[in-house]
This record gives sequence, C-alpha cells and structure tokens, in this order.
Amino acid sequence: MNQDVKKVILHSQNGYDAKHDELLQRLISEKILLFCAIGRDCELWHDIMDELDVMDELSVANDEGRDFFMITTWHEDESLDEVVKFAKSYDIEGIDNEQVRIIEV
Repeated sequence: MNQDVKKVILHSQNGYDAKHDELLQRLISEKILLFCAIGRDCELWHDIMDELDVMDELSVANDEGRDFFMITTWHEDESLDEVVKFAKSYDIEGIDNEQVRIIEV
C-alpha cells in the first residue's frame, strides 16, 4: 500500500467482515487523514473504522495524543466517481489533495 497517500476510499463489493479489521488497523497505522466508505455495508465500514480509530487514539500513552486526526465518511447512494471527486475536493492542509487511494474489498 502507498503510505504517502492520506486519503482512502474503501469500495466494498462484498460487505464488511471482521477479518478486514486488520486492513483498517493498518490504515490507522499509516495515519490516513480521510477514510471514505462506499458500496455494500458502507455505513458499517464507517462505524467500525470510527471505533478502531477511537480505540487507537485512547491507547496512545502520551499526554499530547496522536499527531493526526482522521475524518471518516460513508457514501451510500453515490458512485465511485462522485466519492473520488468529494475526496479530492476535501481540503487537508499539508498534503497533495489530488492523491486518493482506492481499496477494493
């Protein structure tokens, strides 16, 4: 995976399964800044990522907390092209906002 890209679209064709938590954990460890879920179970993907992200944030053992903040969204009735446009238009300071990684699951 390209860890330099900080915007990720997870395109779910088969739906959520707990076996994918490892993938979501890896994305958190890569410090992604925008996570967009689209496709089957997209709201559930979003909710699970939020849970894992909060648990990770709480586990940080210093007083300053983590050095990044992730935004999560889900896009139930949108096409992949629409979500790519959304992700590119979502302005995050300090990164190349045009780079978006798409993960098919």
